[in-house]
Amino acid sequence: MPTPLRRALLLALIIMGTLPAATVLTCGFNGGALSGVGCYSFPTFSFTEYLDWQTAYGDANGIHATTYNSVTAGSPWIAPATASGLVVGATFGPGYSGTDLISRVDNFGKVSIGGGWKLATLVPGYNAWQTYAGTFDTPPNAGTAFPGDHLLSTSGGVGAIELQFNRGISGALFRISTPSSGDVNATVAAYSMKNPTAFDKPLVRYTINAYATGGTFAPGGPCSTLFDDSITPIPCNNAPYIGIQTGAYNIQSLVISTPDVNGLFIDTLYFSDVLEPAPEPTTFALTAIVGIVAVLGRRQLLRGQKS
Repeated sequence: MPTPLRRALLLALIIMGTLPAATVLTCGFNGGALSGVGCYSFPTFSFTEYLDWQTAYGDANGIHATTYNSVTAGSPWIAPATASGLVVGATFGPGYSGTDLISRVDNFGKVSIGGGWKLATLVPGYNAWQTYAGTFDTPPNAGTAFPGDHLLSTSGGVGAIELQFNRGISGALFRISTPSSGDVNATVAAYSMKNPTAFDKPLVRYTINAYATGGTFAPGGPCSTLFDDSITPIPCNNAPYIGIQTGAYNIQSLVISTPDVNGLFIDTLYFSDVLEPAPEPTTFALTAIVGIVAVLGRRQLLRGQKS
């Protein structure tokens, strides 16, 4: 029987063997060579608003509709307007070859109950939940979403998801991961129109490659320490960020793609969206005065020409 010290050493070895590895991120623009310079990250990205996919499309608990078939519906999956009035729609991009479903899933594998952690599939109320134990954030990390990061996903084939906007934005940023490939290779392309074809030229295209160096936690694929029933879940939380900016409010759609044959997952959408401010009342008053003066001046001129 292991002594307390031996048990402590074994636990330490388990934890050390499953700590997140360092993730290397390289990126490139418009088909250029990838490098580790100039890649978008959360601290360096400027955004004005964000959209949580649970707020957009509801819970992933199996009680509400958690999937949407934009092919059958003939239109994007429309989210309620954000505080600034931006409306986001999700559909499939050009070349999509997977199942015709866009899904809401949450990133977790275990649930805290009765002072311990149990596999979600064995806990009443959670066994119908749409889950993916991937490389995003989840409890017990403090401050994360419940029951784990709220994701949007495609499945069953290589292809792209398209996000559409009811007005132009200047940039967007989100975390991305893949269900089966350990390295994350992904591209986001910004377009000045909705429903671009494979022949339409994007405003800008941004590509990333993220991979782990040592350890066991790759930035893509499942996170094994979220569904290991013998330990408290240890979130991988190393899905890379991918983003895009144009410097002008001209992005009407984003097409996001990976070469993973089983689809992709994206996390909360951060975006830059600035509305033209409504004119102040004094502006309306000054405009009216200028208009009246102009009309009176023209009438005076006409009178002078007639006399």
